[in-house]
Amino acid sequence: MTSPTEISAKYDLTNGIFNAIAHRYDRTNGILSFGLNALWHKKLIGRVRKVPHQRILDLACGTGTLTKKLARLQSAKIIGLDPSANMLSVAKKRLGARENVILKKGYAESLPFFEDSFQVVTVSYGIRNFADMEASLLEIRKVLEPGGRLIILEFSPEKGNSPGNVLKKFYIHKVLPRIGWISTGQKQAYQYLRDSVESFPQAGVICSKIENAGFKEVSYTRLSPGIAVLFTGIR
Repeated sequence: MTSPTEISAKYDLTNGIFNAIAHRYDRTNGILSFGLNALWHKKLIGRVRKVPHQRILDLACGTGTLTKKLARLQSAKIIGLDPSANMLSVAKKRLGARENVILKKGYAESLPFFEDSFQVVTVSYGIRNFADMEASLLEIRKVLEPGGRLIILEFSPEKGNSPGNVLKKFYIHKVLPRIGWISTGQKQAYQYLRDSVESFPQAGVICSKIENAGFKEVSYTRLSPGIAVLFTGIR
């Protein structure tokens, strides 16, 4: 099977795909997830509420959908980081002049922050796009304070040949890229989404990678209808 790193290398992620789809990204996400994206974000925010969250890094923040929701948390100060200039441009328009949010351009593999800078790091649908997942996880651990939380929302389809899994596989492989192409006019972007989701390691493997980066109490929760997974770990 092709690895996520090989998939990332095959496509021009920063300067091509994400810049090209930025202005239609959110609408298309809503269509592709049947509106469930908002529910999944609510689950993530619920985890953040339960822990100290005055300083949050929203990594791979994209168009700022999750960033804006995090910014509504009382006393929270958010930094949104993303490598795509066009995605950040959309995020700036969405967030307006919020005093508790700063948006920066940067990469997960080389975070431009001091050690122990954040209490929470969130990653929403971004870990698949990291060119080096292991290096990125080490960087995340470095910028989290001791006891800080990593919370990742990502697509990680279940394996197996149950009728439900077969239907999900068909949707991801055949339907998803066609809808994305129609919605954005960008065929390659949603071929990439299909390929990166299909090549993404099983949830247990991702947990092992998080543990190998030095996190403890690592776990995952599969969110209905089973395509999205919430991963958590403690520095």
